[in-house]
Amino acid sequence: MAERIPQSFIDDLLTRIDIVSVIEPFVTLKKTGANYVACCPFHQEKTPSFTVSPAKQIYHCFGCGEGGNAISFLMNYEHLNFVDTIEALANIAGVEVPHQQATTKQAAKESADFYTVLEKCTAFYKKQLSQHPQAKKAIEWLKKRGVNKEIIEHFNIGFAPPGWDNLTKVINNNSKYQKLLLTTGMLIQKPNTSSIYDRFRNRIMFPIKDRRGRAIGFGGRVIDDDDTPKYLNSPETPVFHKGHELYGLYEARKINRNLKHLLLVEGYMDVAMLAQHGINYAVATLGTAMTTNHVQKLFRACTEVVFCFDGDNAGRAAAWRTLEIILPLLRDNWQAKFIFLSDGEDPDSLVQKIGQTEFEKLIQNADSLSEFFFDHLNQQINLQQIDGRAKLAQLVMTYIQKMPQNMRKEIMIETLAEKIKMPPEKLYKYITDQKQSPIKTNIAQTQTTLSPIRIAITLLMQNPSLISQFNQELPALDAPGMPILRELCVLLKAKPTLTTGGILEHWRDKPEYKHLQNISHYEHLLKNQDLVQEFCGAIDKIHAHATESAIEQLIAKTEGAGLTNMEKKQLQKLLKESKIEN
Repeated sequence: MAERIPQSFIDDLLTRIDIVSVIEPFVTLKKTGANYVACCPFHQEKTPSFTVSPAKQIYHCFGCGEGGNAISFLMNYEHLNFVDTIEALANIAGVEVPHQQATTKQAAKESADFYTVLEKCTAFYKKQLSQHPQAKKAIEWLKKRGVNKEIIEHFNIGFAPPGWDNLTKVINNNSKYQKLLLTTGMLIQKPNTSSIYDRFRNRIMFPIKDRRGRAIGFGGRVIDDDDTPKYLNSPETPVFHKGHELYGLYEARKINRNLKHLLLVEGYMDVAMLAQHGINYAVATLGTAMTTNHVQKLFRACTEVVFCFDGDNAGRAAAWRTLEIILPLLRDNWQAKFIFLSDGEDPDSLVQKIGQTEFEKLIQNADSLSEFFFDHLNQQINLQQIDGRAKLAQLVMTYIQKMPQNMRKEIMIETLAEKIKMPPEKLYKYITDQKQSPIKTNIAQTQTTLSPIRIAITLLMQNPSLISQFNQELPALDAPGMPILRELCVLLKAKPTLTTGGILEHWRDKPEYKHLQNISHYEHLLKNQDLVQEFCGAIDKIHAHATESAIEQLIAKTEGAGLTNMEKKQLQKLLKESKIEN
């Protein structure tokens, strides 16, 4: 039920857009020869290693490894999702994005119906808070908690009255709405009966919104603290996935589209009360543990996230689990920080006690990720002893090896070296996943190490126009890289005007994407007049390898079951071709 943008439109858009004009508003580029260079916007550096190629329509940083096309840049720099990025580029190009539906028209209509019925629920709960005879208790509870009218309106807070059939009465036996409300979990059907009742009863209601501001689910908080559970959330539905969503993110972005930082807290009331005190950049998970999707969503919205936890053992354990999720994803420009509150305090109660200024001091003085990381592992380790330092090194390197290769990883290694009083270079030999610096070389000088398949893929990736030199079928050769080469040739035969950046887009969500991105900036130092010869030579070698492989298989068969007359003729033909090629 998700939106899909036609690939043909994306291909055309990338031919209309100049990657230099996309990057230049954000990064100061300096022209050097055919390319542009700058200090990388994705990690801190003094010597420029960020390169933009107008010919290939790609960018690449030789320092941190970030790279891709114009779409990749906006997604990474502006923290936009794919659809929003395409819309932004289309706006630059002055064209309108055509949207298709990823499923049938009926499924698409159902998706729209889900949003419609959940908006009706939002309106219903808001109305009950102001008009229901028993809403007085809910209003008094909100006043007691210090929630003002502006915040109630800002977050569309409502009230689910006591009773089992309030929503049922509203839909007035409308079978369509009843089915939708059952699917979204707003109504529940008793097993093996036709009896239906409201999920949310006698609760303060917090609508959960997606990035467009559409209600996709609800959180309900009890009014009587003796009732259980204290918080009740909508179940998983076709439009609501708790492991992906963050309460308050839509409202935070509505106030400030260019968020500098986010504060992650635990509950709906924390988000509401912080916003009421001017801290309108707080968000919360929906009663679930932190997930990879949450982390990626947070850092797409901004580059600094402060995670707020209780200071007890449970809170610190939750913070460590969050850190473990962040580490493998950590980028140089991400700033993750941690706050631990005193026992018995939560952001809701604390901000009411100390106010915005003092609370924001806590945010400013939050522990950095590395501080929390080393403090946590330092516990129960005596760094004055050799065994303690060795134990810390073992623990730290277990996590460091999970990190992507970037400047942050290098700094973590140097910090560890300082703590265990060992030269950093001695630690590096224990880290097996260090990324090698790119080596400028001539493909013709390294054919013993680069297969002809890789050479052909590399040259086609960097010079798509070479497809015009390819007028034959690729042989049936089972070898690494052949599926990519086949797909690449088919793609360029169909779309010969694609740039390198356009080709990369066709592999965006595939496992081969990173590999193709890496070879798209490979420095082969071949002159233009040598490219055709090198490419055709690689294709010839692929055919020769296919011939040799077929000969080996037929000869091996002669030692077993023997060859048929047709296979004997085929072997003779292949041997003749092999002599001609040699």
